[in-house]
Amino acid sequence: MLTLLVFLFALSGSEGAVPWQDLTFSIERDHQTSSDTVTLCRVRVTNHGGRAWQGRRIAFEARALDGGVVVATERGRFGAVLAPYGSLETLLGFVGRFDRFEVVPANGGADRSPRDRGGSRRRKRRAGAD
Repeated sequence: MLTLLVFLFALSGSEGAVPWQDLTFSIERDHQTSSDTVTLCRVRVTNHGGRAWQGRRIAFEARALDGGVVVATERGRFGAVLAPYGSLETLLGFVGRFDRFEVVPANGGADRSPRDRGGSRRRKRRAGAD
């Protein structure tokens, strides 16, 4: 009975808001690949809390910087499960050559990228203009 109670508590807690204060993000260029037109980056999230989180619920926005100005953005999520005191990593690509980056959490469904919502605004405008 106690096991069932603990399981239900864990399930209900996993549906709550992601505790961004327990997570830290980092980003760096992937030096194992090279391209003249694309920059690949490794984005990592580290969990400093004692609870596990579904990686797909942890959305982020990565930004490429040039002279301190944001010149490109990409959004992403992680796969698998982020274990307590563990970390996850994913690859992300920017079109263009960049050397400086930052990454921030993207909160909830309102911050989902157009790709996550099933298409981009640009495509919708073109379809309406035809």
